[in-house]
Amino acid sequence: MAIILTIVISFCVFALIIWTLMQLRTPRFRMERAQFVRGLEDVIAGQADDNEWRVLTGYPMRHDPELERMRLRCLEIEEAEYTGRMPYLFTEAGIERLRSVREQLLTGGNQNNSTDN
Repeated sequence: MAIILTIVISFCVFALIIWTLMQLRTPRFRMERAQFVRGLEDVIAGQADDNEWRVLTGYPMRHDPELERMRLRCLEIEEAEYTGRMPYLFTEAGIERLRSVREQLLTGGNQNNSTDN
C-alpha cells in the first residue's frame, strides 16, 4: 500500500510541475516607439554608450513592422558611420541620418518608404 501511495503522490507532484512549467511564459523584451525614439535622442545628444545602442538595435521588433524597418536602417547607419567613441558614437553624417530616422518615427514613418523596401 505504501508503494502505491508513493507512486500516486510522485505522479501528482510531477504532473503539477509539468503543468506549472506549461503555464509560465518566456519573458520577452518589447520596445515601444516612444522608448526607441528616446534611445535615438540619447544617441544623437551623445548621452548613450555602446551598451545602450546595442540594446536599442539588438532586438527584432516583430510587433511593429515600421519600427523594425527603422531599426534595420539604424543598423545600416551603424555599418557606415559608427565610431564607438564617447560621447558621440557616430560621425556627424551618421548623427544626421539618425535624426532623419527619429523624424520619420515622430511623423509616422510615411516619408521615404520607397527607399526602405
